Amino acid sequence: MSFQFTHPVWLLALIPALGWVVAVGWKTDVSLGQVRRWLTFVVRSVLTLAIVLALAGLQHREPLDAMNVFFLLDRSDSIPSVQQETALRYVNDAVKRKETRDNAGVLVFASDAALETTASSMLDLRRINAVVAPERTDIASAIRLGSAAFPETGQKKLVLISDGNENSGDAIAALLAARGLGITLDVIPRGIERAGDASVEKVSVPSRLKKGQVFEPKVFVEATEAQSGTLRIYRNDELLGEQKVQLTRGKNLFSFSQKLDESGFYRYDAQLDVTGDSLPQNNRGTAFTGVRGEPRVLLLSANPAEDQPLAAALQNAKLVVKLVDIRNMPTSLAELQSYESIFLNNVAAGDLSPEGLLLIESLVRDFGLGLVCIGGDQSFTAGGYRGTPLERVLPVGMDLDSKKVLPKGAVVLVMHGMEFANGNQVARDCALGVLEALGPQDEMGIVLWDGVVQWLFELAPVGDKKAAGRQIAGMNQGDLPTFQEVMSKGTESLKKSNANLKHMIVFSDGDPGPPSQSLMQEMRDAKITVSTVLIAGHAGPDTMMWIASNGNGRFYDVRGAEQLPQIFLKEAAVILKSAIFEDPFRPQVAAASEVVRGITSTEYPQLRGYVCTSPKARAEIPLLTDKGDPLLAHWQYGLGRVVAFTSDAKAKWATDWLGWQKYQQFWSQIGQWSLRRLENADLNTEVTLEKGEGVVTVEALDEQGNYRNFLNLQTVVVGPKGARQSVRLEQTGPGRYQGRFPTHEVGAYVMNVMEMKDGQIRGSQVVGTSVSFSPEFSAPSPNFNLLHRLAELGGGKVLDIQNLADDPFHLNRKRTFQAHDLWEWLLKVCVILFTLDVALRRIQIDPSEWHKASAWLGRWLLFWRPAPISSQSEPSLGALLSRRDQARARHASNDTVPVVDPQLFAPAHPIVTAAAAPDTSKTASGQVAPSVTPQPPLPPSEPVSTTDRLLEAKRKARKQLD
Repeated sequence: MSFQFTHPVWLLALIPALGWVVAVGWKTDVSLGQVRRWLTFVVRSVLTLAIVLALAGLQHREPLDAMNVFFLLDRSDSIPSVQQETALRYVNDAVKRKETRDNAGVLVFASDAALETTASSMLDLRRINAVVAPERTDIASAIRLGSAAFPETGQKKLVLISDGNENSGDAIAALLAARGLGITLDVIPRGIERAGDASVEKVSVPSRLKKGQVFEPKVFVEATEAQSGTLRIYRNDELLGEQKVQLTRGKNLFSFSQKLDESGFYRYDAQLDVTGDSLPQNNRGTAFTGVRGEPRVLLLSANPAEDQPLAAALQNAKLVVKLVDIRNMPTSLAELQSYESIFLNNVAAGDLSPEGLLLIESLVRDFGLGLVCIGGDQSFTAGGYRGTPLERVLPVGMDLDSKKVLPKGAVVLVMHGMEFANGNQVARDCALGVLEALGPQDEMGIVLWDGVVQWLFELAPVGDKKAAGRQIAGMNQGDLPTFQEVMSKGTESLKKSNANLKHMIVFSDGDPGPPSQSLMQEMRDAKITVSTVLIAGHAGPDTMMWIASNGNGRFYDVRGAEQLPQIFLKEAAVILKSAIFEDPFRPQVAAASEVVRGITSTEYPQLRGYVCTSPKARAEIPLLTDKGDPLLAHWQYGLGRVVAFTSDAKAKWATDWLGWQKYQQFWSQIGQWSLRRLENADLNTEVTLEKGEGVVTVEALDEQGNYRNFLNLQTVVVGPKGARQSVRLEQTGPGRYQGRFPTHEVGAYVMNVMEMKDGQIRGSQVVGTSVSFSPEFSAPSPNFNLLHRLAELGGGKVLDIQNLADDPFHLNRKRTFQAHDLWEWLLKVCVILFTLDVALRRIQIDPSEWHKASAWLGRWLLFWRPAPISSQSEPSLGALLSRRDQARARHASNDTVPVVDPQLFAPAHPIVTAAAAPDTSKTASGQVAPSVTPQPPLPPSEPVSTTDRLLEAKRKARKQLD
């Protein structure tokens, strides 16, 4: 049996506490017998000891011989799948050889860590179910999760099965923290040596250039051995040239001269081809730069041929305009930010991907780009902008609650159970997207088959969307046998609706039988349009295409769930055409504005239509329609300026404007007002990549070359998928500032470095970097140095997966202990001892009481019966009661105060008197001696009571003290 203390410093108080007990016991004034005094001292000493031990955290250590082992399996891209399966078999074989009392658990890790199984005595793992992102190796997260998953008792050991190519986190720091918890670590190396591997580490170009400036792009290549290869250089996907290169082992640098004479965005790609290279994923690098010049405008259009007049008007205002079909819209934030403004001309929200919508919002808010949104039958409310990032950016809203009279639309969704992974959940998300896009006055219903054809909820005005949203969230549709009955049910409901536009969307995988020709004719007669969405079709698209063709709708062949949000935005926009007003009107001037400076109210030609929207609180609205709706609105959103024109700029609603002499002035003023306004800050910025992080380093110098200190520098980082994060740069030296951000995704990262002063942006600089491939492919071999270092620091060893003797359940096995706190028991002892101490000092028990107590204990505990007491030695109860009655009778019969005989109170000794007797005698000196008269003895008195004895003892004690 062993003990330990959690707070041993309290033991230092034991000697002073016992000294105090001795001092108090020695100087006490309480009159105690010798035995009671020693008993009190002992009780107080034990009481003090118990209190000190409780404060010191006394624990009883119970020995244990159980082993808990967690296997950490590396599932990153750098571990071949064959080795991953071998590691799984090793775990199962090791578990079979363990002791019954031992426990085993498994967790997997890559970019993050996930627990596969908790520690248990039974483990038979056939396959890994936990999912982790394989693009990184974060050993530290696995160690932290494994440390937290251990049970409280038993020896604790981690077994790391990895190649050690850590590119995220700090495994050594995590292991040192785990060692403080008594955890050890064994290592099993995995991975392969990639002979002949060559990788493009980095492509370096200046982030900003001037026109005609000569510069040298640099390509850094690392090779594991000397070999030859071919290096190709691309600029904006155009091949500049290729060259045979001779690689030496280690670092290689190649450069070439370039000059750019036109402003714009340029992306440089380097591709390396090496014979025998088994890993081509790391043979490519990307970098980008921008050339400043005249302001550049990107005009995105659904029909570029119809937007030539607008492009010409902007070009005549000395703006460099690039007219692009919306289907060819650049998807890179780095390329988009090279423009000063973006025009969206009659573009529906469904024409843009969800990532594209987020990129546009980030460009305006974080990088200061301008945005001009021009109307048409595919834009604003009619284009499904409601609830999208575009609605947040624009100065007008798509919520038309305030309209008294507004045409409404009705839509019925036919939902069919999907036979691909998570298909029904995707269907729910799409239905929620349609619900969100509709206005409160629009109607929506969902019909499905789950054994019988029925409504999820019938066609009715959307109104409050919460109730319908809850029903959609619980929707669980089945596999339709035929479209006839379900489409017929939806058609009957749409025919009864008084909506201006009636539409049906069929969502299916194409299995069910087609509807009848008569049903399709009935729908056409009722002006009901039908669109079909084929999801992962495996029965051929013929049926779905036939329904869409006969229903005057559109057919979509979807092969991935990521396409569905755009499709349903487009289909929801079909019934939102009721927000379009096509009555001729003349613009009304509502307020003066820089955007329309120099154009009077009487000069505006007639327009023939617009899309109904609602104004936002902070927006400026210079022009209104004849119904009081916004026609031209603008505001500041983040760092950028945004303009909304709810009519169009082509020969449909703006036919009369194309020949207007101020058509060019109107659009050039809007374009010039929307351009990015921030000037570039005078900063030297560099971005590098280190272990899964981007490092932004800024050197700030003034015109004289002196350091600029104590600047407030901030940067906004936007990743490849539009994720946004803010980073504050800290000063690390004279004129030097640095900040870090994670780079978990492959692609371009764009940063806007801003200099802040008094809450305002004084200047900005846009820079970027690119993660060309996952860092899992950057190391050609396992990191054995790190693995051996982890085994050494972890108190374990490097195991051989083929050696059965390297069994983690039997190597370095030690006896452990389970600690049990004793402070509760010590406090209970303290309570008992404190009570006993008070009793010893305050209560005195006579011997007769001790005799009675011992007799009681003997009778009830030892089953002993004492001998009966005779009647001569102890009066019976009846005799005592008889004497009490006699005393009461005497007292009641005596009415007068009794005369007390003085002789009863005569002293026991003789009393000397001077004249008590007639005869006297003389002493030798001649004096007369008093005579002594003997007195008769006192009569026998009554027995003295216990109270009298106590009072007499008290008087004696006081005399002794005096």
